Amino acid sequence: MTAQEVSGYVSGMPSLMVQRPEGGAWWQALLHNRLNFGWQPSDYFRVDVGMRNRLILGSEILINPQSIGYDTGWLDLSWNWATWKNGTGNTSFDRLCLTFEVDRWKMQLGRQRINWGQTFVWNPHDLFNTYSFFDFDYVERPGCDALRVTYYPGETSSVEWAVSVNHQHKTTAAVRYRWNKKGVDYQIVVGEQAQTDFVVGGALTFDVKGLNIRSELSCFQPIKNLLDTCGTVAVSIGADYIFANSLRLQTEVLYNNVSKSLLNSGLMGLYAAPLSAKYLSICPWNLFAQCTYPLTPRLNGSLSGIYFIDMPALYSGLSLDYSVAENLDLSLIAQYLATFATSTLEKLHLYLGFARMKYSF
Repeated sequence: MTAQEVSGYVSGMPSLMVQRPEGGAWWQALLHNRLNFGWQPSDYFRVDVGMRNRLILGSEILINPQSIGYDTGWLDLSWNWATWKNGTGNTSFDRLCLTFEVDRWKMQLGRQRINWGQTFVWNPHDLFNTYSFFDFDYVERPGCDALRVTYYPGETSSVEWAVSVNHQHKTTAAVRYRWNKKGVDYQIVVGEQAQTDFVVGGALTFDVKGLNIRSELSCFQPIKNLLDTCGTVAVSIGADYIFANSLRLQTEVLYNNVSKSLLNSGLMGLYAAPLSAKYLSICPWNLFAQCTYPLTPRLNGSLSGIYFIDMPALYSGLSLDYSVAENLDLSLIAQYLATFATSTLEKLHLYLGFARMKYSF
């Protein structure tokens, strides 16, 4: 049996960013093409390839070719094929994976996404390929260069071992055991992240009369001075509920005992987070809420907010997604971030607006 699959999308997205009271206004335009290839030459083997082609134009302050072409994996699969003062063209592969599957065993080798997180916004179990909630245009999320072996001892349980190497030749290795008992999903994770921290974590997911509750916890203990150093804890707890009229409400809270020095990172520090599964935010206490509702059969609306309690700062986002035609969607997104004046942080407001037209195939 031989099966081949090709999918992807093309999108165009202009955007505007304004900072007040100081700063200015900056614009950007993104032309984004996604291509996914799947090839299954037999019942046991499968090859998956995913690539991004991006042309980014805009204000010089927003165009950093080095960061756009930066690849965090062991293999450098990202390159800028055009660079000038106000623009960059980039191609990158975030999936390049061989899968072998037989009976209860599954092995995957190459660039892939290892998704162990259970909560929606902040994932303490995302040891291999952390992502940012604010990067809404990257729905596939980043991958890592890894070997992953999964064994399924039963219909509702699995044991998974994974090891990855990053661009600094640092290794992350972990084991996850997942099982279900009486309608509750349990998960235990044990491993080592980037050869700097031992990691132990657990997760629970269950449903109470339609209310879905998710939680995950990770404890990071530095390998150096193992008994003399305080560790870092990241714990997230979330809940979501869908009403009969399709209104969906979500909430989530994160506690992450990060260093207080990160609080001085300001607005861009918030927007660029997370740094890793160990540092999911730049402040300890974070509260998220979101509601989504289909306003019409073709128009979906979403309103979200995050309060960064310790800074203090807040984020709010509004998105409208309209189905223009089959496989053609128009999205309007507005984002607002603000920090409130403290002894070490000035009061700032950041306004962002995006308009995206996307064709999927």
